[in-house]
Amino acid sequence: MIKKFSVVWLLLFAAVALKAQVEFTASAPKVVRVGEQFRLSFAVNERGKDFHWPSLDGFSVLSGPNVSSSSSVQIINGQMTQEQSFTYTYILMAQQEGTFTIPSATIKVGRKDYSTPARQIEVVQGQQQAQAGGNNQQNQGSQQSTGTVNGTDLYVSVDVDKRNLYQGEHLTATIKVYTKVSLAGFEDIKFPAYTGFWSQDIETPQQIQLTRENVNGEIYEVGVFKKTLLFPQRSGELTIEPFDITMLVRQQVRSNNPFDDFFGGSYRTVKKNVKSKPITINVKPLPANKPADFNGAVGDMDMVAAIDKTDIAANEAVNLRIRISGNGNMKLIKPLKVDFPPDLDVYDPKTTLKTDAGTNGVTGSVSFNYLIIPRFAGTYRIPPVKFTYFDTKTKTYQTHTSDEFEINVTRGENSEAQSSGVVQGVSKEDVRFLGQDIRFIKTNYELYKKKDFLFGSKEYYLIIFGSLALFIVILAIQRNRIKQNANQAKMKNRKAGKVSQKRLKKAALHMKNNEDALFYEEILKAMWGFLSDKLSIPVSNLSKDNVEGILKSHSVDTEAINELMELLNSCEFARYAPSAVSGGTADIYKKAGNIISNLNQKIK
Repeated sequence: MIKKFSVVWLLLFAAVALKAQVEFTASAPKVVRVGEQFRLSFAVNERGKDFHWPSLDGFSVLSGPNVSSSSSVQIINGQMTQEQSFTYTYILMAQQEGTFTIPSATIKVGRKDYSTPARQIEVVQGQQQAQAGGNNQQNQGSQQSTGTVNGTDLYVSVDVDKRNLYQGEHLTATIKVYTKVSLAGFEDIKFPAYTGFWSQDIETPQQIQLTRENVNGEIYEVGVFKKTLLFPQRSGELTIEPFDITMLVRQQVRSNNPFDDFFGGSYRTVKKNVKSKPITINVKPLPANKPADFNGAVGDMDMVAAIDKTDIAANEAVNLRIRISGNGNMKLIKPLKVDFPPDLDVYDPKTTLKTDAGTNGVTGSVSFNYLIIPRFAGTYRIPPVKFTYFDTKTKTYQTHTSDEFEINVTRGENSEAQSSGVVQGVSKEDVRFLGQDIRFIKTNYELYKKKDFLFGSKEYYLIIFGSLALFIVILAIQRNRIKQNANQAKMKNRKAGKVSQKRLKKAALHMKNNEDALFYEEILKAMWGFLSDKLSIPVSNLSKDNVEGILKSHSVDTEAINELMELLNSCEFARYAPSAVSGGTADIYKKAGNIISNLNQKIK
């Protein structure tokens, strides 16, 4: 009974220990209009009590606090987890222009009090929204029913955090969309090439999330397409090319039928091509007083060097590890030059890179591991290792220097008889009696007789005719191989359609399992594999840049080519925003089958 009671208490203790950490958060739009209704919500993931709401000066409280709760249960690998949430919601209306601070709200969970951070809400002058909660629908009336979209209602931009910097210093380029209209999807995306920069993408959510921002007194829904770190590779003026995209805008169509309005009305999709403005970046060259060991590292870095052994035997391995850490162009740092003594066998260093890209640059470390094997006994000194980088904070070159390394090597069992620069003594056991101290040349061997000249001999004709026969055999094998390759190309051309249908079946399986990323990847493999088999061109030699011209040379009409390019662009863009691709996976799957069938008939 006591044992059973202890087990129960142990399980309860484990449940409390594994309990999720209490989170108490507040959410509200960053910017609203005067007279607009919006939601202010406080959410906690545990049941609490004594909720105290903050002072809401500057806003009219239309409703609240309205309390709601939700819970979910998941069972994964036999383990059950439960999540619950309690939300306190207010419906507020902004009364006047300005920036207002909403103080912290407090709640007690168990015996501990929790509070939310203070939030700021900016109120701008403008017309009242049609709905509470910040839904931006006021422009979907007469303006959207015209079938056109103004440039002030929808545009894109490439924002950079620096326009003047040194060569090798990083800047962040953020591609954003600003909209006042309802978006249904995207197509024909052309990202900037970032010519003159080394680039690295920053991880962003696959699904674009829109947030409200105040732009010159106007409220826009703003979404981030992509963030990229750029490292200029040369000085001077560098231009970031425009970002080009075609957006699908969902517009409500006016109707005289009152039932259309009752059931939500009818809609149409309008295409709007938008392009950002080019941006000029002024890149300053690094100062001229570069140290001799500077190899292009720029940022804020540190260097540590160490060896794992100082006393070893000959032919044993020792490792010299150099680790550079910090923030900067870590991936562009080359192995450091170390002045090793000539009697050491040193192998090419193994490079280990551990970095993380964020808006503050690339942080992490790069390590170089030098494997050293001394072959002779003695004492070896490795001079201090130097690492120089350009510090972007102080605008000067900084040098880190390690200590000098000394390796003491003793004679091993299998080492050479001579050490580095030191003759080893010979013991009596090393001397062996050979029977005689002078060995005479042996005289019981006959000298070879001079052979006849090769020309005109049997061997001569055998070599001539043998070489000719070998050449004929090689020629026949090569001709047969060429014929087989031609037959294989024809066979792939005839069976291209059937093979691609098998590939599409894999995509269908991913679609059934809701594996969107694998689905789009399999569609791309099927399309490129079909084009490779049908055109008898390796996949590595095909790209979106040249496939259009190749298809035109096979007399494929422009409409079919455009459908193919649109499908390829949609599948590639789905890696960034799967939910933004118009039509969904089922539509993409159907289009892929139709395009393959159409091209299979047109390409001969």
